Amino acid sequence: MSPRQRARFSAPITAFIASAPRPSRTSPLAMASHVPFLAVRPDAQFSTKSRDFASTNGALTTDADAPESAIMPTIHAPKLPAPVAFTLTLLLSLTISVFLYSLIADTAGYELASVSRDLTAQWQVGIIFGWKVASLAAAWASGYDWLDLTALTLLSNTPYYHLLHTFYLLSPTAVLSALSIDLASIALPFFLFRRPASSTTAAELKPSSRAVVHDPSVLLLVTLFGSAIYATTLFASFNTWLPVYMIQYFDKILSLGRVRESNLFLLSVLALPLGAASTQFVFVPAVLASNRLLKALDPITAPVKFDPKTATLAQTVAWNLGLGPEGFSARTRVLIKRTGVLVLASSVNTTLRVLGTVEGTEVAGVLGWASVWGLAAGMTGVLYGWVAEE
Repeated sequence: MSPRQRARFSAPITAFIASAPRPSRTSPLAMASHVPFLAVRPDAQFSTKSRDFASTNGALTTDADAPESAIMPTIHAPKLPAPVAFTLTLLLSLTISVFLYSLIADTAGYELASVSRDLTAQWQVGIIFGWKVASLAAAWASGYDWLDLTALTLLSNTPYYHLLHTFYLLSPTAVLSALSIDLASIALPFFLFRRPASSTTAAELKPSSRAVVHDPSVLLLVTLFGSAIYATTLFASFNTWLPVYMIQYFDKILSLGRVRESNLFLLSVLALPLGAASTQFVFVPAVLASNRLLKALDPITAPVKFDPKTATLAQTVAWNLGLGPEGFSARTRVLIKRTGVLVLASSVNTTLRVLGTVEGTEVAGVLGWASVWGLAAGMTGVLYGWVAEE
């Protein structure tokens, strides 16, 4: 190609490049990026007003700089009228339970049937079905999301299956299969049809609360602590009054061998799921509630002095107990409420289910067994409250 032809060929390209717009020299970031977090004015890099969207150099460095959706993504269930959603939840839960139990009928079903009462009368079937419906209705009315309900179901049904495994010698396969069905029949319907309860957003959380909730090491330590509480309560009961009490009030107990073989370490390992579930149901909501419910009373954002002249009796007692000038804090109220729900669910569900389905049980014996788990649940809530205040 000759120099004249080369010049003729390159002229249009040179003209196109010359006509293209160029960025301003005084505003190197004037061109908005397609990524919202990078569309920042130069002076905003050092401004405290825009820390929720950008940090130095336009990069996200901490949870405080990220938008809420980047920290706590949520999946919402379809918005249906409450009666319709509850009906669908009830039907799906019963369907899952019946279908999955039919699948294990030829394996774990024989073991479960060997210790079950003969429920042939219509009124007996009606009581079992009514309890199932009532428990689902209570779960729906509680306002908890599917994660909380799955944790609560695990905590309230473990006493029943632990009894069958320890004293009636059911295999781990049979016990875990039945427990998994109970969890699936709660988790899946509520995940599909129950919109999650309004939770604390990232903007409402103090950095300390957000750090605790999203710190795996902290959650692991709390989980280990919770499992140790359950294990210690069971170990103390197994080595004192419980074996003789169980023999006295349970006619069909096969052996105490697994009770004698239990040690604190083994019980702690077996109780790890309980520690994780209690952390999810009790500890995490209490930490998150400290900002959302009583933000105005936060001593950092709004200092409040206690005035004994104008304080009520409840405020005075609360102040002397270290609970704050306005009575129970949000964290304490959530701890009390959720611990109460956990104790009630563990005790009532254990009593009704063991008494209604296990052959050879008496009311006094069932109440004694349920009291062990109610005590463990109550101690867990109290000690979680102590940890949350540290």
